[in-house]
Amino acid sequence: MNNIAIIDIGSNSMRVVIYELSNNNSFKIIDEEKRMVRLGEYIDKDDYLSEEGINKLIISLEFFKVICRNNDVEEYIVVATEAIRRSKNQKAILDLVKEKLGLDIRILSGEEESIYGYMAVKCTIDFDNALLIDIGGSSMEISLIKDGNPENVISLPYGSIPLTKKFPFKSAATNEEKLELKEFLYKQFDKLPWLKKGMHLPVIGIGGASRAIGKIQKKSIDYPFDVLHNYSLSKDDVEDVFEKVTSLNLSDKYKVKGLPRERADIFTAPLGAINSLMSYCKSKDFIISQYGLREGVIYERVLGRDIKNLDILDYSIKRIITNQGLNKEHSDKIWRLCTLLSNKLELTNWEEKLLKAASKLHDIGVNVSIKHNYKHSFYMILNSEICGLTHIEILMVSYIIGLSGKLDMKLSSDYKSLISKDNFLICKKLSLLLVISNNLDRYFYDNLKDIEISNDSNSLTIMLPSSSVKYIEDYSGSDVKTNFKKSFDKDFIIT
Repeated sequence: MNNIAIIDIGSNSMRVVIYELSNNNSFKIIDEEKRMVRLGEYIDKDDYLSEEGINKLIISLEFFKVICRNNDVEEYIVVATEAIRRSKNQKAILDLVKEKLGLDIRILSGEEESIYGYMAVKCTIDFDNALLIDIGGSSMEISLIKDGNPENVISLPYGSIPLTKKFPFKSAATNEEKLELKEFLYKQFDKLPWLKKGMHLPVIGIGGASRAIGKIQKKSIDYPFDVLHNYSLSKDDVEDVFEKVTSLNLSDKYKVKGLPRERADIFTAPLGAINSLMSYCKSKDFIISQYGLREGVIYERVLGRDIKNLDILDYSIKRIITNQGLNKEHSDKIWRLCTLLSNKLELTNWEEKLLKAASKLHDIGVNVSIKHNYKHSFYMILNSEICGLTHIEILMVSYIIGLSGKLDMKLSSDYKSLISKDNFLICKKLSLLLVISNNLDRYFYDNLKDIEISNDSNSLTIMLPSSSVKYIEDYSGSDVKTNFKKSFDKDFIIT
């Protein structure tokens, strides 16, 4: 294992994220820090980063290095975007940083910035076709993704800071002001003929402005799920947030629930840009990505650039198993046993995906306590970001695991708006297969070849060696048999 620091020098903020890398290409965050330096505001009219801006850069990097030393960092990757990219004195800045701190800054092109954003999203959200928009401090990256690959990418000089300078929205906006912003953006979009190929595609938002939209909308509806990544809003939802924010003066924007205070003064114009892009391309859905440039860099570091065939869910589960120190051999056993059952019962591909995640991660709560493991697992999964699953799917996996520990567990009123009655019945059904697999492993498991399963219209029968039946017959199986009959309309028999 070794620790690596990724330092992102943005135009609005600077961040350091420290990762612990494992030998199996897994990684986890062990520390991070953010500084709102707004370097973009220190670029003068001649495109030079001022001395004050350089001092802020150096001080932040010095502090980041202290954090890195405290975490035994062995490798540094330092990247910079538009503020340094456009600075005419960038060579002097890079030389100074190298001399004072021994850090080599890699200045990313707009296209490289777009590609890293794409990699972060492609490794964490299951999609093939979409428009990506990443609004940073000084630039706006738009990418057209078709069949899982970036087909067109562009970086425009309209990040949060320059766009806000052009459209400050310090008072409640008039219809004319909102129209002026929209017309300006449409003119920029008109210069991108390939954007027409993104008509009706979902828009995936990267960066602080996109995250703020999701946070505001979630607060407005008391959304019960804390996870923000892969949160989906409708076009009407985005429009509602835009209308709400533009109706306020600057002082009132600082009071908006979900809107970070440090972003309140530079949020309205980029919000308008996202709303305008969705209108321009007639997009119905806006999806939030919690991840962007830094995550793209770490994914490239551990996986390389060829990620088209990456199984997002498999990789995410592997990372969780590694980072939580779970027994991989046991997880694989339970999944193989669940597979034997699911094949006989002819589950749908969707049900198998949920069962796979639940079976492999069902013991995550053991790290809290073996007692009531299923309760701890329920809450840990509920607050995990299992990449490749939607919020509803993560919630269902939580309930599959929870029900496997307590078959009469009820659906909380908090989540009734997210899980339908039919989906909760699916959770109950799949939890039974997890219970049966766990009991086979505990009371019998020796060799899969010694297990025979028959399935007909009346019953599912598991045939074990006679020497093993006596151990498993006495396990508390009456509830399982009763619930199996309800869920599958057939008897469950062990012989």
